[in-house]
Amino acid sequence: MSAGVAAGTNNNVRSKKLWSKAAYQRWIADGLLLLTALIWGSTFPIVKEIVTRVDPIALTGIRCFVASLTVTLIAGPQIKGVDRKAVKTGVIIGLILFSGYVVQTIGLEYTTASKCGFITGLSVVLVPVFSAFLLGKWPDTPSLIGVGFATFGLALLSLNFAEATLIQLGDFLSLAGAVAFGFHIVAVGKFAPLYDVRILVIMQLWTVAIAAFVMVGFRVFVLGHAILMSPTGMDLIGIGFLGILATALTLFIQNIAQRFTSPTHVAIIFAAEPVFAGVFGWWLLGETFTVVQMIGAALILVGMLVAELIS
Repeated sequence: MSAGVAAGTNNNVRSKKLWSKAAYQRWIADGLLLLTALIWGSTFPIVKEIVTRVDPIALTGIRCFVASLTVTLIAGPQIKGVDRKAVKTGVIIGLILFSGYVVQTIGLEYTTASKCGFITGLSVVLVPVFSAFLLGKWPDTPSLIGVGFATFGLALLSLNFAEATLIQLGDFLSLAGAVAFGFHIVAVGKFAPLYDVRILVIMQLWTVAIAAFVMVGFRVFVLGHAILMSPTGMDLIGIGFLGILATALTLFIQNIAQRFTSPTHVAIIFAAEPVFAGVFGWWLLGETFTVVQMIGAALILVGMLVAELIS
């Protein structure tokens, strides 16, 4: 076979592989996950404003209650027969997600927002490790290169290097949050293909909502803490957005999309969340977006493209 014929054959094989049904499904899934990262990024200005009048843990419970009610009313009637294993799995995954929310929120009280954002984003590094050891799925080389680009980009985007060398309690709590979010991505990747996604999502949301309300109740009735709760009318509209679109819809998308893509791909795509957060912060709140941060955002994009197009 001549070199020209061989090259043509290889190109045809690559083309068929690129446009195979599985590849097409993965592209659609990754596109939906990118939409999820965009929606999550848009919530930062909203949450930043609401938490000045509403306790953060209470806000987590309320938004997840709204999300739980929405998904239960829409998807619940379509479920025929309840799989107890799916219910149990959903509760466990929900507790993992809740633990991430809690330690991240508490961590913010003991470290800076930039360090918390970067350390939480390190789940992009942890997910391939967890996926390899827990699921036996070793990421391919392009995905690992993408992780490297995304991690370096996160550092440029999030960190204030003058304060980065100061180790604080909140840094360890933020790292615990990154571990929890990494486990959540891997757990969804493991169990979403096995069970009814509607049951998994409903149980995750109700678990987070109930756990948040229990924690708020403990702080109020046992510890005697006062809980900030003075939402305005606009806050209620914002909570509706957080619950319906930024929680119910996005968690549904994540659980469905992870049937068709790897946990490592998900982590790389979710690294775009702080990029979108920075853009929305600049647009809505007038926050600065420096040249270094733009370079960081570009590196995250490069990491996504490397993982998406080469792997």
